[in-house]
Amino acid sequence: MEDKIMDIHRSPFRMVLAITGGGTEAIGELLRHGGGSDTLLEAIIPYCNESLHDLIGKEPDRYASAETAKNMAMSAYKRALFLDTGFHKDALSLIGIGVTCKLVKQGPEREGRQHEVYFASQSYDRSTVSGISLKMKGCREEQERIVANYILERIASLCNPKKYAGHNIRENNTGEKTLILENEAEADHVVSELLLKTLESINSGKNTTPVKASLGPSSGKPGIIISGSFNPCHKNHIEMAMIASEKYGMPVDFEISLANVDKPPIDYISLEERLESLRFCMQEMKKGSAGNIYLSNSPLFADKAVLFPGSVFLIGTDTLNRLFNIDYYRKSEDMQSLIEHFKSHNTRFLVFRRNDADICSGIDIPEICEIVPCDCYADDGTSSTKIRNERLCKFR
Repeated sequence: MEDKIMDIHRSPFRMVLAITGGGTEAIGELLRHGGGSDTLLEAIIPYCNESLHDLIGKEPDRYASAETAKNMAMSAYKRALFLDTGFHKDALSLIGIGVTCKLVKQGPEREGRQHEVYFASQSYDRSTVSGISLKMKGCREEQERIVANYILERIASLCNPKKYAGHNIRENNTGEKTLILENEAEADHVVSELLLKTLESINSGKNTTPVKASLGPSSGKPGIIISGSFNPCHKNHIEMAMIASEKYGMPVDFEISLANVDKPPIDYISLEERLESLRFCMQEMKKGSAGNIYLSNSPLFADKAVLFPGSVFLIGTDTLNRLFNIDYYRKSEDMQSLIEHFKSHNTRFLVFRRNDADICSGIDIPEICEIVPCDCYADDGTSSTKIRNERLCKFR
């Protein structure tokens, strides 16, 4: 292990490490043999729930999960970009690492409780996530040793993949632990730069400069846009798109923002999954009704209006309520200035009613919004959140 640690320190990579639930001995090991300052920018232990919420910007569905580890890694990468401001400043050499564990605890445990570890990394053009299940039901100290070694093995494979990447499967499937998850995704230069600009703008605390990237042929003309996280895309998204396409006589484009108002930015693994879901659903649309897919760094419609001037955005009543909510305004903005901003970019909204979201009584709907009649679109309650929750219940 000492040889691996020294190989880590000799690599060009610098990192921020965030660990919760166990495995913190890995931090001491990285610093024990000298040379730690060549690698470690910062180590974070968000141990209480509130600390973890603050790190990733939300309360996770499950604390020990691949999703939480990925969110921690993204937050750690954002922190690394903020800290690496000196002579060595280079986004390509930075890594954010997130680890979340569920280990043995004192006292009786509920029957069937699994002891799991999830490790995720985020860098300029790559996201990874892996997970192990601990076979042994021994003491906490022994599990801590296993987890710390696992973390260091994963870091070594990131820093020197040719030497250590092949070791992971052999070392993870032992009498102590079993590999239960292994996934990664890479991004091209365009998407990597978009994420970098997104994170740098968050770190600066300033209003971001809107940027978009087209994933297909673009006409560059005003059109119809349906924006969302598409986590996952579902039949109601497609029904809304087909209604709008028929109404306006043109294809509908789809847009995903890597940045979110109150969530961590999207990692490349999650983005790949959402794009796969989106493309699958687009195949179900009538010929000529599905347009292009765009990525952006703009979670606010005020910025989307700049990116897509002259366009009609398809939104639900829940989004309409947020659109004119002061919590989602840009700095020095109010409702009237926001409406004038939309008008100056010839932006309009086609609003679809949602079963779970009535239009707030305090909102005076401006003329730039058109409400789709109930006889044209009837929401059946399907939502991305509901689909994710159903999947989570099955997992549990």
